[in-house]
Amino acid sequence: MNLTELSLFLTDELFVMEDEVKEKLAVNKMASRLDLSTSTESNQVSEPESPSLAKEHDPEPIPYEGEFKKSILVIYQGEELKESNRTFLFKVFGAVNLSLKDIALVSEHSLKGSNEDPIEQLDPDKMIIFGTIYHPLMSLKKDSYHIVEESMAYFFADDLDGLENNVSLKRKLWDTLQVFFSIKQ
Repeated sequence: MNLTELSLFLTDELFVMEDEVKEKLAVNKMASRLDLSTSTESNQVSEPESPSLAKEHDPEPIPYEGEFKKSILVIYQGEELKESNRTFLFKVFGAVNLSLKDIALVSEHSLKGSNEDPIEQLDPDKMIIFGTIYHPLMSLKKDSYHIVEESMAYFFADDLDGLENNVSLKRKLWDTLQVFFSIKQ
């Protein structure tokens, strides 16, 4: 149908929310990348054909901290790490023999600012997500501290503030990290 034919059926104005289109496209990309099936096939959004919207979908690289030498993507909730969270996080990674040169450390804010799929752009071997982030990646979450091994291994953990101040959550994180990185005591 062309626009004239559609206007016979749609009498009210129709608005397309660019953020929702970007989010749905990212979910669809990740679902196809991880061989996940979407339950609502009729709600799939196709690539926009208008040139002004096409510019919105040009790849914007995701900024990250670190050198990503061991292909480990670490995403944390929020805009930036507080110093206490940073100290805690690097103490935890030090315990599994990792440093900033081994990982890509990405904030939730950096993900929101980019229309690029982090899995597609960085192609990590492993991924850890700390906290609840507003991003299509959350659709992959099953349970916290449950390691999923598909095209990559990943798990979700509590936010860094909660982990830093809760001994039982630290224990859960440590137990999961030992399995995730094959650490034997």
